[in-house]
Amino acid sequence: MLSLTMKSNIILLLSVLCGSLSVMGHNADSVSVRCPLGVSDATVNAGLRGTYVMPTNHLLRGDNPGGCRVSAGMAPFMEFSVRNAPYTRYGRWYPSAYQGVGAGLQFTLPDRVVGSSALLYAFQGATLARVSSRLTLDYEWNFGAAMGWKSYDHDASDYNREEDAVGSSATAYINLGVYLRYRLSDRLGIFGGAEITHFSNGNTSDPNPGINMLGARLGISYALGAPSPLRRADWSDFEPGMVYDIAAYGAWRRWTYNPNTDPSYDGGVMLVPGKFAVAGLCINPMYRVNPVFSAGAAIDAQYDEGANLSGNYVTTSLTEDPKFYRTSFTDRLSLGVSARVELRMSLFAINIGLGRSVYAPGGEDLRGWYNTFSLKTFVTDRIFLLTGYRLYRFNEPGNLMLGCGYRF
Repeated sequence: MLSLTMKSNIILLLSVLCGSLSVMGHNADSVSVRCPLGVSDATVNAGLRGTYVMPTNHLLRGDNPGGCRVSAGMAPFMEFSVRNAPYTRYGRWYPSAYQGVGAGLQFTLPDRVVGSSALLYAFQGATLARVSSRLTLDYEWNFGAAMGWKSYDHDASDYNREEDAVGSSATAYINLGVYLRYRLSDRLGIFGGAEITHFSNGNTSDPNPGINMLGARLGISYALGAPSPLRRADWSDFEPGMVYDIAAYGAWRRWTYNPNTDPSYDGGVMLVPGKFAVAGLCINPMYRVNPVFSAGAAIDAQYDEGANLSGNYVTTSLTEDPKFYRTSFTDRLSLGVSARVELRMSLFAINIGLGRSVYAPGGEDLRGWYNTFSLKTFVTDRIFLLTGYRLYRFNEPGNLMLGCGYRF
């Protein structure tokens, strides 16, 4: 996931640099500066998040070797953002949107259960409502990686799955918040609001209980140049119509199995040794109603190397390595159809799907309902990077989707 996110981060960092140098080379009162990359309003943010850690699993509630309830957290951060310049198409369509890259440190209290992590993320926000000439209500999302959580050696003889709160030292980081922003002067502002945060390894390691937080954010912002005046969106040159997205992706995941074929067995599941490849293809036609909203349907084909292994478990002693009959190629395939909606804001689009499998001959693992949540990062008008997640039956962990696509 880091490699995909970093590509968009590099583009945004170059945009920040270009916007900063352009402003520095002109009079501070100029608003007609044109950066070759089509950006303006380079801004630096700094702040602090305070969070309440939700007790979503027994480890966070205090059922851990130290008997510690993980109850709170805090995260200092810094961010760099730019807007699309007013003379660009995206600047006209999304005048209040800003995007950039951020970094921070996430601490949990006490830290001896899950530890702390370094955050690196892309983010985007926009104005929801203008309260006054100086005060706006904004939303913002963050998506990236958290690195450095307390990790355990899964192969150690004393490893206990039930004491591992995160499952891996690196996880995905997702944050969504709503904030009030107040402009103290042309360049200086403050902001604060409420947010939710989620950390997860995306089922690439086991266990994957995840960490969820509710919190608040306070911060200060400084514009590196004279900001552009607030404007209304201009969609006069937009033409509604069909678009066709084709995306290919791959990832890896872990699987579990029931070591006892007796249905009354309640000793819990065990981990299938190894990691299993996942690959998929999505064909997604949509009708683009306006620059922000699109809706349509998709055909979702996926290959999962570890699917339906649990149904082919060979009963052995619990002290022996588990053995499985190898499944056929078709047992690892699934084909489904899904309804899709997409929200676009400048370089990024969030695509959400609800689907059901229509072909999954191998067994229950790939059958039934599924959900998809994807972030598309457009590096050109037509080429995009894909970072997403697939969930089965609304609450069962699935797999990451890391890939790229093309819009026709």
